[in-house]
Amino acid sequence: MTAQELLKRYNAGERDFSAADLRGVDLREAMLRGIILRGANLEKANLGWANLEESDLSGANLKQAKVNATHLRAANLSGADFSEADMKSAGMKDANLSGTILRGAVLVGAKFQGATLRGANLSKSHLDGADFTGADATDIDITYAELTNVIGLAIPENKKSWKAVDKE
Repeated sequence: MTAQELLKRYNAGERDFSAADLRGVDLREAMLRGIILRGANLEKANLGWANLEESDLSGANLKQAKVNATHLRAANLSGADFSEADMKSAGMKDANLSGTILRGAVLVGAKFQGATLRGANLSKSHLDGADFTGADATDIDITYAELTNVIGLAIPENKKSWKAVDKE
């Protein structure tokens, strides 16, 4: 499905695009609030600055997608795969990210306030300046994640990984 076809159908009132093949589609700045993309393939898609608030992307494939500054407030992202996605400044306030894979994702400045991240995999992700205020981060995997200036994320000592520093 092309971006033009999806936008035409969305603007005509259709909302359910579950399991759609949208690999590499360019939906920059698209207004798609409340869209259902459950299980859709959005690998390498460009969703930068798009409005996907209150949408359902549960189980979707967003590997290596561009999701910079995308509005995902109150979206259902549970079980979605954002491996190696570029998500700088993405807004995921009050979103459901339970079991979401964010392995190796660039989440610099991302907003997770009030989000549910239970069991999410954020290993090897770049979380510099990310805001987790009020988020439920129970059982998240942050192994080897970059955590400079992260806000509101309580990290148990047994979950912290430190790089060895040779002071000689």
